[in-house]
Amino acid sequence: MFKKALSLVVSLMLMVTSLSFAAISVSAADTTYVVAGAEELCGVLWKGTPEEAPANVMTDNGDGTYTKVFTNVQPASGLTLKVVENGADGSQNWIGDATGNNITFNVTAASDVTVKFDSSTKEITVTGDGVQFVTNLDIDSINAVGNGDPDDEAWLNGAAWDPTANPMTEVSDKVYEITFKNVTKFDNYQVKFAANGKWTDSWGAAAENFTPESGVEFDAAYNGENLTVNVPYEFADVTLKLDLTNFDYATKLGAKATVTVTDTSTQVETTEADTTVEPTTAAPATQPTAAAQKAPLTVNATSNVFSTAKAEYNSETNQVTVSYYLDTDYDLVNLEWYFTYDSKVFTVNNKNNLDSTGKKLGIMPQITSGYVINTSIPGKVNANASDLGLYTIDKDIPFAKIVLDVKGTPENVETTVNMNVRVLTKGEIDFNTMIVDPDSMVSYVCDYIIHDASYIKAATTKLTESTFDGSSTESTEAPETTVAPETTVPETTAAPETTVPETTAAPETTVPETTAAPETTVPETTAAPETTVPETTEAPETTVAPETTVVPETTVAATTEEVPAGALNVNATSNLFPASSKVVAADEEYVTVTYYFESEKNVLNADFNLTYDPTMLALDSVMTPYTNGVVVNSATAGKVYGNMSSLNLYNFNQKTPFVSVVFKRLGLGETDVNLYVDNLTLSLANAEGVTDEAQEEGLVRDGVLAETSTKYSVETEVQAGKVAPVVPTTAEPTTAPAPAGSTYVVAGSEELCGVLWKGSPEEAPENVMTANGDGTYTKVFTDVQIADSLQIKVVENTADGGQNWIGDNGDNNITFNVVAACDVTVTYDSNTGKITVSGDGVQIVSDIEIKSMHAVGNGDPDDESWLNGAAWDPTANEMEQVADKVYEITYHNVPKFDNYQVKFAANGKWADSWGGAEENFSPVSGVAFDATYNGQNLTVNVPYELADVTLRIDLSNFNYATKLGAVATVTVTEASQVPTTAPETTVPETTVPETTVPGTTAPETTVPETTVPGTTVEQDTTVAPATGATSATGSTVKPGTADTANKGNNTTNNNGTVKTGNASMAVAILLVLVSATGVIYFTRKKIK
Repeated sequence: MFKKALSLVVSLMLMVTSLSFAAISVSAADTTYVVAGAEELCGVLWKGTPEEAPANVMTDNGDGTYTKVFTNVQPASGLTLKVVENGADGSQNWIGDATGNNITFNVTAASDVTVKFDSSTKEITVTGDGVQFVTNLDIDSINAVGNGDPDDEAWLNGAAWDPTANPMTEVSDKVYEITFKNVTKFDNYQVKFAANGKWTDSWGAAAENFTPESGVEFDAAYNGENLTVNVPYEFADVTLKLDLTNFDYATKLGAKATVTVTDTSTQVETTEADTTVEPTTAAPATQPTAAAQKAPLTVNATSNVFSTAKAEYNSETNQVTVSYYLDTDYDLVNLEWYFTYDSKVFTVNNKNNLDSTGKKLGIMPQITSGYVINTSIPGKVNANASDLGLYTIDKDIPFAKIVLDVKGTPENVETTVNMNVRVLTKGEIDFNTMIVDPDSMVSYVCDYIIHDASYIKAATTKLTESTFDGSSTESTEAPETTVAPETTVPETTAAPETTVPETTAAPETTVPETTAAPETTVPETTAAPETTVPETTEAPETTVAPETTVVPETTVAATTEEVPAGALNVNATSNLFPASSKVVAADEEYVTVTYYFESEKNVLNADFNLTYDPTMLALDSVMTPYTNGVVVNSATAGKVYGNMSSLNLYNFNQKTPFVSVVFKRLGLGETDVNLYVDNLTLSLANAEGVTDEAQEEGLVRDGVLAETSTKYSVETEVQAGKVAPVVPTTAEPTTAPAPAGSTYVVAGSEELCGVLWKGSPEEAPENVMTANGDGTYTKVFTDVQIADSLQIKVVENTADGGQNWIGDNGDNNITFNVVAACDVTVTYDSNTGKITVSGDGVQIVSDIEIKSMHAVGNGDPDDESWLNGAAWDPTANEMEQVADKVYEITYHNVPKFDNYQVKFAANGKWADSWGGAEENFSPVSGVAFDATYNGQNLTVNVPYELADVTLRIDLSNFNYATKLGAVATVTVTEASQVPTTAPETTVPETTVPETTVPGTTAPETTVPETTVPGTTVEQDTTVAPATGATSATGSTVKPGTADTANKGNNTTNNNGTVKTGNASMAVAILLVLVSATGVIYFTRKKIK
């Protein structure tokens, strides 16, 4: 009997579950699509629900597409529509074109019009015999339209929301103006600009309730929000101006507008307000012209992405700061920009552009890794950055901030500074690899053109506040309205149904809010013009050597030979490089695939992903010819991601490996290796040794090969065995000669230099290098004794007090052994940036032999649970080798604290260590990450009262030549047992006295962070430049490990917990199970 009752309960539970899922399935199918738009087409004006417009509900075709046919539509121009998705929950999604705007078309002859919507791609098509799409805008007139009041004709001549009223005067080509006189005091006048007496094309604000500053030009958003005009005076003249000179109909960007409010309260009022519309033929003044006085210094800030700004300064002004703010919901994977200014008016002093530490440039405060900033060229500041780990952008922190020093005492000077953004690429993190998902990357700004504005919510420019007493009322801060807004309320896309004077916003149907649809509706590939280049299977004959002209991925024909028993045929393919194949014999364990590139121009930046079958091949190593500004991630089996970017360019003037990969053979038969180059930009250097913007050209854009007149050649080679490709010795890009007045000093190990990492002539006069007169400099150290792992860098000390710490090709320390006592000569060539070390007993370290690996960090002698209490001792905490070149160590019952610091040091020394790519990096528990050679300290967060912490470093794929391939993991597990003696959970805030531990003891790039035992260095000896994977600026950073306490985990890790699902659902399931248990219990009791 009990079993029957139990079966009944289970059956009921299954029925409830089935009904629940059935309900869910039905709800997904309840989505309805409606065409909403112009009344001439739809019969009703912009109605998007099935209840309001039942005749416009689209028919489901059963394949994810929906159709609506409008019959016998009469000739009309400027018809507009959107498709409205109505969810079962009552939600709505208004879908437009690729930019989020209305679909606009003409009907030139009476015909049926078919609207088709593809729900999978969000693409709308409109077809019909008489349908003609609008691809450009012919403007016959521009009208000022807003909340006029018939009882007060001063504002808009009393016309309320009439797009045919108040035509503006075209004062120059595509520039329109109108002035309204004696407008009375009110803070909520509303206005927009409408073309051709219709609502089809209009311009307004990028955000609701935006009030322009008087006289300050701003970006006018296509079909944007109403502008709010504030008249703070008793009476004022209001001049409206719309400039469509640079408006691009394809992107809907480039329109500029100005609202100027001039006080006329002192004028004698007439009995009747003057309502005559008089076009202004000159730039409107914001103060009485009789008292006009030109400011000593006027600064105009312009940009292709950010808003304009203007400010006026008195003659005592000695600095002007220009800040650019970017508001976006998307992380960046790379960026590139060029800032220009008049070097006769301003200078850029690095000392005035440092961050809060005073050790690094603060020009890009949110970009802390993988960046290059060049301020050495008068009149320019150039910057680029790339990081596969992504940059998160905060709208309240400057994207870029530049402090300009004013030269002399300006007098009647008006100047312009310009921020020209070349590249902004968004990406999304792949949480399996913790790096960018290549499929998510979109260059929404490319080659200085905004291809998809939907990724930019706002881009704002701010200047230092005006200091000129006689200045106009122009604001020093441009409004945050530079990009078409993300508003999706399409009901406002049509002309108003009712007249509403003095309303705080245009009626629902006044079209103000039609400029953007949700970002998800815009196909990522529809905007970039590069996609219009047909994909050719052959590169132009004039640009590529004949043997390397074939570039398509599909050109590798299957081998016609039968693969010998036990052998493996490896096919190498690419979208840029030619195909190549090699049969690897049974007795060969390894295979090397190398893609070679040669070009008469240098490479500015590139990103690529290489894929292979991990069941057939195991990755052994990855080599790129350069390491500065290069990020390579191979943590995911079957994939290698790469990104390189340098304003100083990469020299490929000779046949040079673009990337070379060594695999260990696992399978038999046939397998493919494919290199997909997403982007590759070529350029030439200017006289200062950095990229010349005029020479830049995209060879590959979004995976598509572009036509070019630049000669280049590509080659692919597959070889059996481990083969080290030859890198030309001249492959280092040529740099400009050393500036006059520069002094060079050798800094490094105390055994060689006598002092520890001192880079200035004052600190190490005996290590100043001798100029040889040909751009080379030499320093000879006599009778150097036998020693291992000596390290150096050359420090350039400029005349203005700046320093540049120079290392090897990857900006790491030069490392060498002295195997017999001898003189050691260090030579630096300022023309090439190359350092050579020579001597009878000198042996350059080309590989690392690891005898032991140690966990080193901020242990506390009073709490031995973390690092056994050892503080920054590279000889302590030896890790266990758990596999070939894989090391682990576990610490038990580590108390709660969010700022444990640690690095991995080889052989009990600081010469070779591994850490994070950026400061304060907190790894996610249990997630592998790329360990940076001689990088920053890792921050370990223990969110539990007690935890076991396991540290692991895997060097099985580490390549000493490139310093890449190391992978580390930090796993924090809540401890299951309580120690008999509770450890202290308090850690001193400083965690490591700066006088005892240079946390990294040397320049980050000089490996200083890891070059010197912490207990042997005085505090002032630990200052060294930051280098390595985090920066290439040459600015200095104290290598101390406890410079800043990390107050929290910088990586989202849910405080160390694992999310297991929806809590509400879990509770519901639990209640069902408990109820069932109760039913079973009582049923059983009753049956008994």
